[in-house]
Amino acid sequence: MNRLFFIFTSLFLTTAALAQESTPVIYPNDTVKLGNLKIIKINGEEKKDWITIFRNLDYGAVKLDYNNTKPAVPKDIETQWLGFDLGVAGYTDYTKYAISPTLSSPSVGLPLTNRKMQPKNSSTNVNIWVVQQKVNIYQHKLYFKYGFGFEMFNYFYTNAIDFRNNEKAFVSLSNNTYSKDKLFINYLTVPLQLSRSFKVKNVQTISLSGGVSLGYMLTARNKQISDALGKKKYYGDFNMNDYRVAGIFQLGIGDVKFYGSAALTPMLDKSTTNIGLFPYTFGIRLAKF
Repeated sequence: MNRLFFIFTSLFLTTAALAQESTPVIYPNDTVKLGNLKIIKINGEEKKDWITIFRNLDYGAVKLDYNNTKPAVPKDIETQWLGFDLGVAGYTDYTKYAISPTLSSPSVGLPLTNRKMQPKNSSTNVNIWVVQQKVNIYQHKLYFKYGFGFEMFNYFYTNAIDFRNNEKAFVSLSNNTYSKDKLFINYLTVPLQLSRSFKVKNVQTISLSGGVSLGYMLTARNKQISDALGKKKYYGDFNMNDYRVAGIFQLGIGDVKFYGSAALTPMLDKSTTNIGLFPYTFGIRLAKF
């Protein structure tokens, strides 16, 4: 009996020290938790209460479960390497074709119109975020997020549109028939966002992010395939803006995240053309935060 009393006393004193004066918590399923130690009643033919167990030092009526794992402490700065976005791309067209002689009666190619300039619905956006970080601003609920990566846009066209480094017409509607006509643009981009997370009862954690992204165009090319000309690739800046500024947002529901962006600057340089194309994109984000 003295040995049993010593075991019980040692267990409770040790647990109290490890728990750093943690308050005992009694659960409805015959469990008492003190710090990292759980004392669980083993009910046999007779269901015993806690007072009887401790008064009689009935060690056989309980089992012990000790968890030495410390609860994870949220970090003030978190880093993620490699995140991916998969989405659809398009652009809104604010060009005034009717009052633009170089577009309605161009010296090169055929007249352009809003309808003919629109890309296919199959146009895509793929982003690769090399590294991202989020910094705790307030109680691990409000964060500042930043990083850098590559935004890649693939615009496919039904109408034969040529993008060329030609001062007479950087963009023109072609007489050719292409089985594939794709414009590819790649940007080095730095996103800057504020993020807020919410824990809703009986629902996954919800996060909302919003901000701006700053991009610099790295490459652009127009890939075309036709029976007459075969496969051709044309490289150049095609009078594109060197810089891209866009509004960005993200909605996260648990581990599922959706993103979107809308350009605040036109795709083409407005100082030398009247074509006003403002790209947008939305899709699924494969990232930690």
